[in-house]
Amino acid sequence: MKNSKLKLNANKTEFIIIGTVTQRAKLDGFFPTHILNQSVTPAPSVSNLGVNFDESFNFKQHISKTCRCCFYHIRDLRRIRRLLSLSVAKTIATALVSSRLDYCNSLLYNTANEDIARLQRVQNCLARVVTRSPRFSSSVPLLKSLHWLPVHYRIIFKICTKSYQALASKQPTYLNSMLTPARNSRELRSTSSNPLYIPRLRRKLGPELSRLLHQLCGIRFLSVSSRKVI
Repeated sequence: MKNSKLKLNANKTEFIIIGTVTQRAKLDGFFPTHILNQSVTPAPSVSNLGVNFDESFNFKQHISKTCRCCFYHIRDLRRIRRLLSLSVAKTIATALVSSRLDYCNSLLYNTANEDIARLQRVQNCLARVVTRSPRFSSSVPLLKSLHWLPVHYRIIFKICTKSYQALASKQPTYLNSMLTPARNSRELRSTSSNPLYIPRLRRKLGPELSRLLHQLCGIRFLSVSSRKVI
């Protein structure tokens, strides 16, 4: 760090231990620790590139923060909606709210349905404001008219798109290296469909990418990746 003319600010140093309650309890005796004469203890949550990571890796705090920020902008948009055309309102909604719902949303796959539902309520409220619909009107036809995917499917679309790009272009290498074609010692009917290797997992603390893609896209994902366009 000295060669790069950087300085470690001990007062701003944070770290987090991610794991189950039992795993974290085993490490209680090791803290607090000291870095540059500063006492440091694990934080319950840390922020990295705008995403809040918590001890249980369930992203509840990140989702709460996203919902608060989105509703703030939705209230502002509601105040001026009558002065805007539909196309302008959609542009503002996409720039201020939808962009926040989509930011790093691939991390939210496999989170609790109740947390995804909170984000979906944000999108439903946004759709009603943009279309100037009644407060309790159904959001399904509104989302279709705006050509907006629901939150859950936006997450799936993001993962599939990024993974397709990694398989087709071989970039970035750290993602492409995680996508391994399955190799069978015997010739099976499934061999022609180019399945991905599915690793065995001991715990459900974030599924690995190959298993995730197998769940989302089916066993024909690799044959699709050979196409030039989706």
